[in-house]
Amino acid sequence: MMTAGVPHRRPNRVACMPAGPTTYATLSAMITPAIFLTANGSLIISTSNRMARVVDRIRVLNDLWDRLCRGASDLDYRADRMAHVQDQLDRLVWRSDRIRYALVALYLAFGAFVGTSLALAVDVLFGNSLVALPTGLAVLGVGMMLAACVNLVREALEALRGNRLEIHFFRELNERRHAERGGCHTS
Repeated sequence: MMTAGVPHRRPNRVACMPAGPTTYATLSAMITPAIFLTANGSLIISTSNRMARVVDRIRVLNDLWDRLCRGASDLDYRADRMAHVQDQLDRLVWRSDRIRYALVALYLAFGAFVGTSLALAVDVLFGNSLVALPTGLAVLGVGMMLAACVNLVREALEALRGNRLEIHFFRELNERRHAERGGCHTS
């Protein structure tokens, strides 16, 4: 179309979704850390269960140690068993340290993710002047989760190593029994 010698241009219209109120964007952003909170909570529960298993095992070994020391056990190779129990206890202490470090990191991460969500809301109240705070807290939370996972991997590997050593120890005792008196032998 032409109007008074000037071609009429149609304005470029870009199809856009209408921008929602800042409140909705803030609430959406505050929900995002919930995914990390859920994963983190699951890790806290499973790590606490791992700690409980280590504590239970320490109690069993302490009881065995006590019975061996008092001569209240009819188990053979008492000195070897006591050395093995001491080695296992040392390994369990190391494992419990890894779990303790992981739990501390996981709880700090949990706090950082809650702080991220809260900082996003506070940032809106202050006109987006705290942009680095929510991001920094989120990065801190993820970093703490990574540190916890590294400790949990180390603890799991030590648990498996301890299992292998225990199996090896009892196979060795069994072979000694068999060689000395024709006792029970398994492969």
